[in-house]
Amino acid sequence: MFTFVSGGLRSGKSNYALRRASELGAPPWLYVAPEIEGDDDLKARLARHRRDQDAIWRLKDAPEHLEHALDPELVDGHGAMVLDRFSLWLSGRLAAAPGVGDRALLDEVERLANRLYHCSIPVVLVTTEVGLGFLPAHVPDRRLVNVVGIANQILAERAGSVVFMVSGVAQRLR
Repeated sequence: MFTFVSGGLRSGKSNYALRRASELGAPPWLYVAPEIEGDDDLKARLARHRRDQDAIWRLKDAPEHLEHALDPELVDGHGAMVLDRFSLWLSGRLAAAPGVGDRALLDEVERLANRLYHCSIPVVLVTTEVGLGFLPAHVPDRRLVNVVGIANQILAERAGSVVFMVSGVAQRLR
């Protein structure tokens, strides 16, 4: 089972996920996200969390096919995992493969959901909620909102628990 965490930008999703993962399993913990290299803000937040928790976080860049982040050779030996910035990863997949159809990407999300459901360690997946805004006029942006929205629904349906973040407050939906 895995925990699905969604919310708006800067709503406290990642901080909640880091805290929750550290409650779900013993260190070392694994943090996987796209574009870790070059993100000094993210590295500083993780360093603060390490200091505050006296914890060991191992950082990995998200692979092109996110389901491979759950391969046993990567997760074995970790107490829990945070899979952060799912919507950013999906945005990158859309940009890298503009000719790939939405159904193919959503099939990949289905495979990810199955792997998350059966993962040997607790996983907290973090994504941005896109359903509270307006539909963009620009077609590529609209496609991103549509695909992320459907992908989030697929993942939330399979998750053991669903949390919505609002201004740093976790609202447990399931």
